[in-house]
Amino acid sequence: MPVELFLLATVGFLWGAQFGFTKIQLETLPPVTGVAIRLAIAAVFMWAIVIAQGATVPTGLRMWRDFTIQGLLTSAGPGLLITWGQQYVDSALAAILNSTSPIVVTIITLLYTRQESVGPKRILGLAIGLLGVMTIIGFGALEGLGHSFIGQIVIMSATFGYATATLYGRRFTSLSPVAAAAGTLTCSAVLMAILAFAVERPLAIDPSARSMIATAASGILCNGVGVTIYFRLIRTLGSLGTSTVSFLKAAFGVMIGCFLLDEPFTASIAIGLAAVLIGVIAVNEGGAGKGAARG
Repeated sequence: MPVELFLLATVGFLWGAQFGFTKIQLETLPPVTGVAIRLAIAAVFMWAIVIAQGATVPTGLRMWRDFTIQGLLTSAGPGLLITWGQQYVDSALAAILNSTSPIVVTIITLLYTRQESVGPKRILGLAIGLLGVMTIIGFGALEGLGHSFIGQIVIMSATFGYATATLYGRRFTSLSPVAAAAGTLTCSAVLMAILAFAVERPLAIDPSARSMIATAASGILCNGVGVTIYFRLIRTLGSLGTSTVSFLKAAFGVMIGCFLLDEPFTASIAIGLAAVLIGVIAVNEGGAGKGAARG
């Protein structure tokens, strides 16, 4: 379990760092094209690992249909929805709304899948973790609830996508995590490339070296390495445990801002971070959640 918690924290750190990489990427790259390039780099990186390891990737149409759906639920769909929603919703409130993914997973698990046990300890851990995120970001962000309603609904739709992805991803537990990551990222890249050509002019871009380095780093580390670990965690921690990465992503996103961008590190951030860690540990010690995957 300590190894899995370390890996969960690693994914949270990588996905939290992606906010900074994206900010640099957007300096000279349009949003959809930038995401498409990032995912393409991630896919190439993962296929190199698949070939090096000799991992088996299924060729059946059903599996590639599942890869496409998983890609839509993880990288392609939510990223666009959050980007659109943040035009109308403050980033702080967006981060809190996005952190409710574990709550959505719990509700779906209780009402439908019932693949994992959801006891009092796990529910308490979820509450503590979400409270920690709100403490880090600031309760003042909640004042925006009710305003820009459409934007908030769009962001919550992205959160629903992330939550569903952790449940849908259980069907890949029989695959090598690198194979699952390669297949999913490939489908995500294709989807985003099609959209980029539909709404932007990818062939006319003139990105700076700084933007391309940030895009490549984000693709390899955040998408490539991060998604590979993510698929391993779905197998070992289950859907609910893995979904708590949303708490860690928000927390590390703020922490990175403090240490790299000279933003103030306050007592409320320290208290909130402690609460997030306690909540994540409580959820993952409250049940391993290794129920059989649905096909």
